Amino acid sequence: MSGKAYRLPGFLLLLLFTFHLSFSQDVPDSLNRNISGRVISSSDSIIVDTTRIIEDAPLDIGQDRGLFIISADKKLQLRILGSVRYHVVMDQNNLESENSFNTHEIPTGDDNNPIFNYSNQISQTRLGFEVTHSTSSGNVFIRLETDFAGADGFRIRHAYGQFKNVLFGQTWSLFSHVTAVPATVDFAGPTSSINIRTPQMRYTLPNIWNNYTLDLGLEYLVPNINLPDSIEAEIFQLTPDFTARIRKNYNWGQFQISGILPVLSGRNIFDEVIVKFGYGLSASVVINSWKQGKWYFQSVVGRGISRYFNDLDNNVLDVIIDKNNKLKLPLNYGFNATYEHSWNEKWLTSFTYGILQLERFAINPDEWYFRGQTIRSNTFWDVSDGAKIGGEIIWGQRTNKNFVKGDAIRVNVLVYYDF
Repeated sequence: MSGKAYRLPGFLLLLLFTFHLSFSQDVPDSLNRNISGRVISSSDSIIVDTTRIIEDAPLDIGQDRGLFIISADKKLQLRILGSVRYHVVMDQNNLESENSFNTHEIPTGDDNNPIFNYSNQISQTRLGFEVTHSTSSGNVFIRLETDFAGADGFRIRHAYGQFKNVLFGQTWSLFSHVTAVPATVDFAGPTSSINIRTPQMRYTLPNIWNNYTLDLGLEYLVPNINLPDSIEAEIFQLTPDFTARIRKNYNWGQFQISGILPVLSGRNIFDEVIVKFGYGLSASVVINSWKQGKWYFQSVVGRGISRYFNDLDNNVLDVIIDKNNKLKLPLNYGFNATYEHSWNEKWLTSFTYGILQLERFAINPDEWYFRGQTIRSNTFWDVSDGAKIGGEIIWGQRTNKNFVKGDAIRVNVLVYYDF
């Protein structure tokens, strides 16, 4: 990404200009400053939305960061937040993805020739806006957050609105458990972890029993389907994926179970609609350990869900169509575990192992992806308020269907400041 020039999209400039006009009339100067969720004066304070769903990933911009601007009637609040991030990558092998360590990209056998590669980028840099509107019926919350990690540079991370228990837009999938994923320098997280954002409709039922929360959703994520050259078929999405999760916070940590029912559909050469139902189940737990330690565990199994894994996404592994027009959904199963230790208020270190395996079929070629596993360790240093440095080393291995293997090593460094 180095050497590319990025421009702020026009709609973001328009948004800033609009809010400038809205808030420039009769707004005390004391409101136009950076605060940390504290009372601004005896009579003016930020709007705290107790019904809002907050799901912060480990390196997300903190809730206490940003510039808060409040309208004169104190019913409309704009929060502007951002993060400048500089990412350095050093590879033993010249892997294609720089923001994420992907075991599917590791060359195997004779192709696994070490080629040192260095790169740096600012694609993890973020900019976001949050609007909270206080109404007589409840608060309306809107969030828009972007970064520069898209195919053409610009990418939308979050874009959704929430009113009471209803949410529409793009944010973390219910099949994810981002708070059960440890802090990592790259986007990927541990191998086999689920941390993906999807367009969705969601309804939340808080405290259905003994403080458990149930979320139900309809989500969309483009399927990855492998079509042989000899097959002429049309692939489309007939219905959204059905998702659900149940979760609870304890004094000792967190617990969550998530489920997904993906519906994969298409039309064959005989103009027949083919529908195949997959499934996915994920369980995760976070345990607060002794002496400032923390454990993370996550396991996942399912069919037709490969696009939810960083290692398998965009690699046409959700569905395989054989020469007899039969649809096969490979079984995916994985597990990851992390121990995280906080040495003091400024230093944090973690050690992670993750493994992901994919079912093999006779129709698959010998170089078919069978298993990926990684071991990673990282340390983060809290330099000052809002500024951090993270260092990470990753070892990864890919195993093919014929058990030919390949290894790769990557070193990451991330320097960033959240404002």
